Amino acid sequence: MSYLSNGTFVLQSGEGRLIPGPEGLTVKVGTDESAGAVAVLESMSEPGFGPPLHIHHSSEELFYVLSGEFECQIGDERVRATAGSFLLVPRGVAHAPRAVGSGPGKVLIIFAPGGPDKVFDELAALAAETGGPPDPDDEHVRAILSRHDSQFVGPPLQ
Repeated sequence: MSYLSNGTFVLQSGEGRLIPGPEGLTVKVGTDESAGAVAVLESMSEPGFGPPLHIHHSSEELFYVLSGEFECQIGDERVRATAGSFLLVPRGVAHAPRAVGSGPGKVLIIFAPGGPDKVFDELAALAAETGGPPDPDDEHVRAILSRHDSQFVGPPLQ
């Protein structure tokens, strides 16, 4: 990462802060770096991976598919998204993406305003502490989501 004299920072391809876990997350800009305005993460998911159905109450979540294919539950509807697809999930709408197809899916995730990105750091810390993946029904996981105005409302897509 390099900083320009006006405070702008530039990340080159492959740069960013890695968050350990099954999603292959790289933070390009987090809530703290943008004064809360936005968070941008790059995610690489193996086919079949997807988070539980969830809601962000105070942030829009935007997805731009870079490669691969995703199936996304958004409210009561399902959509397929391939490379070049863009989805804007309004705050308060339940959603769950899942990588599908024959290879990994890569997506740029944007939270506006930022905040929900901090869930990933806290879940990674919990996984390191417990030695395994966090259980979505665990009270600690629910508390993490609640702190960032988010919640799980259903299982991952099947």
